[in-house]
Amino acid sequence: KRPKPAKKSRTFLSDAICFNAARVAEDIKANAIVGMTASGYTAFKVSSYRPLTSISMFSDSRHMLKTLSLAWGVRCFYYDKFTTTDETIEDVIAILKMKNKIKKGDIIVNTGSMPIKKRHRTNMMKITVVE
Repeated sequence: KRPKPAKKSRTFLSDAICFNAARVAEDIKANAIVGMTASGYTAFKVSSYRPLTSISMFSDSRHMLKTLSLAWGVRCFYYDKFTTTDETIEDVIAILKMKNKIKKGDIIVNTGSMPIKKRHRTNMMKITVVE
């Protein structure tokens, strides 16, 4: 049983997205939860909910990637091209396909912040079927 986000927390909205990403991923039998993170918070939070699917996180901080590799179930990848949300999601899916982590037809739960260039807390979840 995973703990629910605390409603009085200053990170409640972001925590709710992370919580529901883990929950939705299990409900729809997603192949991966994929996210972008600047501080590492999203990766650690999603990981803390122990989803039954793989977690792939992208960051432009090599130091952060080393730290995230210690989080439960998190695979880390370098990515520094944050342009638009749609382009970034397409790019990270292409990277995961190239590394044979996902394939055509897989279902992905994406998390991130919008607008992506501002690099705020996670405020978005999107379900993608890999083409």
